[in-house]
Amino acid sequence: MSSPLAKDKKNFLDRMLISFHRNVSHGNRVELLSKLLYKEMRFLKEKDIKESLFFLDVGCGDMTIGNSIAEMDTDIHFKGIDIHQITDDLKNSEKWKNYSCFDGKTIPFADNSFDVVLFSDVLHHDFDNIERLLTEAKRVSKYIVIKDHFEYGFLSRKILQLADIVGNYGYGISIPKKYMSKNSFLKLISACGLKEVRRMCPIHLYDHNLLVKTVFRPKYQFISILK
Repeated sequence: MSSPLAKDKKNFLDRMLISFHRNVSHGNRVELLSKLLYKEMRFLKEKDIKESLFFLDVGCGDMTIGNSIAEMDTDIHFKGIDIHQITDDLKNSEKWKNYSCFDGKTIPFADNSFDVVLFSDVLHHDFDNIERLLTEAKRVSKYIVIKDHFEYGFLSRKILQLADIVGNYGYGISIPKKYMSKNSFLKLISACGLKEVRRMCPIHLYDHNLLVKTVFRPKYQFISILK
């Protein structure tokens, strides 16, 4: 998720992109995605976790999704980590109370500290560290929940890059050169010693906007549970 901490100063183009993204899709997207991810957390809790569920949101951005999920259930709790230092005026705010900064490589928690690690639209921004991050997530948790994108060739890659420009460029987040395919994703998790428990694809996050729905097709998005 994009973070307001990622870029101290925003120019006119940055502010325009942020405003456009928020007006066109951001609110509905966050609400729907939070509900979908909560559903997966509930599935894991009912299936294999008897007490309260604790999850870590890696690359948590503005903390909105983590807080939204936790607000849906008193038995679900979370912490969020990202690579950006928190500003002094946010340190004591309720929204950011569970936030910590990390180096982007090593998750700063002991083995088996969490039931679930969540990566929500994070891994495609960090291909250089993707195996290390997944291995670290495997170390600190029992399950990994990934929300990310699949590409299906050149056209889908360009559409995904365009969506990332609209959603992330204004915050200073790098735009990926490529995205995972279904085959490369399976090879990746196998290399990390993980297996897929279940997958949701396609995901309909933009049914409220015909133009966005038509261009940014539901099959480009997926949620996967790994163990």
